[in-house]
Amino acid sequence: MQGVDNQEVLRRNGLGCDFGCICKSPIAINFLSLPAHFENEFSNHIDMMKELIQGFSAQLAESLNIAAHAKLSPAKNPIRNVVIAGMGGSGIGGTLIKALTGEEANVPIEISKSYDVPAFINSNTLFIACSFSGNTEETISAAEKAKAKGAQIVAITSGGKMGDFVRAHGYDMIAIPGRSNSPRASIGYSFVQLFLILHFHGIIPSDHFDEVKAAAALLDAEEKQTEALARELTGFFFNKLPILYGDTRMEGVLIRAQQQIAENSKQLSHVNVFPEMNHNELVGWRFPELIYQNAATLLVRTSYDHPRSSMRMDICKPIFEKVAGPVMELKAKGHSFVEQCLYVIHVLDWVSYYLAEANQVDPFPVDVINFLKDELSKVG
Repeated sequence: MQGVDNQEVLRRNGLGCDFGCICKSPIAINFLSLPAHFENEFSNHIDMMKELIQGFSAQLAESLNIAAHAKLSPAKNPIRNVVIAGMGGSGIGGTLIKALTGEEANVPIEISKSYDVPAFINSNTLFIACSFSGNTEETISAAEKAKAKGAQIVAITSGGKMGDFVRAHGYDMIAIPGRSNSPRASIGYSFVQLFLILHFHGIIPSDHFDEVKAAAALLDAEEKQTEALARELTGFFFNKLPILYGDTRMEGVLIRAQQQIAENSKQLSHVNVFPEMNHNELVGWRFPELIYQNAATLLVRTSYDHPRSSMRMDICKPIFEKVAGPVMELKAKGHSFVEQCLYVIHVLDWVSYYLAEANQVDPFPVDVINFLKDELSKVG
């Protein structure tokens, strides 16, 4: 096992930034070389995840086509609330949609990430079950409980047990491709279909399809610059604890980034939002000093941030710099909030990929999650 300094690792992977905070770090890292029999699989998985991220704009376009051919049934009862259920990469679309439609939805939208469902669910509830594989046990459990309460159910899935469930009971289903075998790399599918379902049932006034189309065009036009920016951010985050902050409307996007860094890069990160963090977390910017000495803070900004939240970020930035060194900012591109969210998602997806390269880990498998599922399956 040979010690390699940070500068060499970053140079080898074409990563780095202009801040000097990573390259000058005195911390050395030890790497184990990959077993020979694993090298080809590792390379294939790296290429697979790279292709999935590169293909995000095409996925959005395909999802729009799926939406154009989807068949939904009118509500049997007036819809007075919406519950979107889903876990992990299947469920993050609901979190994003709630943030994006918060100022236009005419009924409350609740996100459920559990085996259970809210007590208020009844025949006036639109229950949307999101499960990429169709076999997510928490979402299946929630759907069964929603059925028992008389909810109106729609599923977004590639099939599996969820597909069997909705077909058996005559519920609506939008089938999405399952070929990637990666829910987190298929966010475009659930994202667009959720817009469709909410618009079809009169919950939101627009399906936002034009904004999704514009976002896909933006991502294509900005791809080279996006990858370059992602490499710079990776150099900033490498061998550090990434801390990401943004306006409260960006919470779903930030959680998405945290999930991607965890699953792709096999690395922990921390996210929070303004103004809420100013009422508690800000006071915690003192200890433990060792953590802050090895933290890298990113402020994610959009033109839709609340003016007071933007002001708060400006005031807090020097506080963060005093404790943890340089702070970077990521400024969203795009004319609409949908475009800006999808742009930031794409940039940070690339960051998670390049961090995996820098960490010398395979971004595709999530072995510990699969182990957990296998252990749970042994007890039924």
